[in-house]
Amino acid sequence: MTYGLRNEVYFGGKTTLTSTWDLMLRSLKATVVEQLEALRSGVEWTQSVARIALRQRLKEVLGDHRRTIEHPRFEALLLFANHRMQLLWRSDVFVGLTQGKHTQWSVLNRLESERVGGFDLFASPDIVFRIQKKWHLVRLDMQARKMNHSERLEAYAMVLWSMNRDGLPSVADQFHIQTIGWRKGAWRVHPLSVSSQEVAVARTLIESDVAAMEACANAVRYAPLSLPLAANESTCTTCRMKPTCLEESTLEEKKRERINALALEAQ
Repeated sequence: MTYGLRNEVYFGGKTTLTSTWDLMLRSLKATVVEQLEALRSGVEWTQSVARIALRQRLKEVLGDHRRTIEHPRFEALLLFANHRMQLLWRSDVFVGLTQGKHTQWSVLNRLESERVGGFDLFASPDIVFRIQKKWHLVRLDMQARKMNHSERLEAYAMVLWSMNRDGLPSVADQFHIQTIGWRKGAWRVHPLSVSSQEVAVARTLIESDVAAMEACANAVRYAPLSLPLAANESTCTTCRMKPTCLEESTLEEKKRERINALALEAQ
């Protein structure tokens, strides 16, 4: 639905609301990146400045999404965010940056793409720094899950992105991956070694995903009802398209509606 459906008629003009918790996490990430950019320019923020910046960022993000929340809820979200932000800057990577241990490092924009094999790949790391002959690619995850297949694919996609970035090596073996994610009450570092074989597999899977996205987009232009529904209801739980896809129905009800609609079209 994300890649294939673009018209407001099918969506019925509905929008998916982002939770205030997710907006807090976005504000936290944006504030950390802003603080890193300041540090890269030689300006080190105090904790007071960081707290003020986080408060302002959260207000802006809530305003951009036209969300209003009660003052106690706002302050509680800030409390969670400040706690995580302080602990993140005590992690080894951030302490190393603050103390100037890494002379070659940059903070990157996750919205920047690199052209890879005919498509634009959005898989930039958040931070890249060099230790001897290895370039370390760091991804920040404000609400991490246990590392799974898709998480590993996203991690290796960073290498593919970096290999096509000017100023970075074009050889996979010269990179090392670190994901720093908040999980079970602490920032946890998950390191991944890199080989050309693993990156090649990631590229093949990404190319397959892109082909599937294009196939969905093409199919939906002619037959929106041909777009497959989820196999299990649990898949819908975290899907941002659930309000526009299921509306007030269950997955099974939607499948029955789909079958009836296709049967009528076939007549």
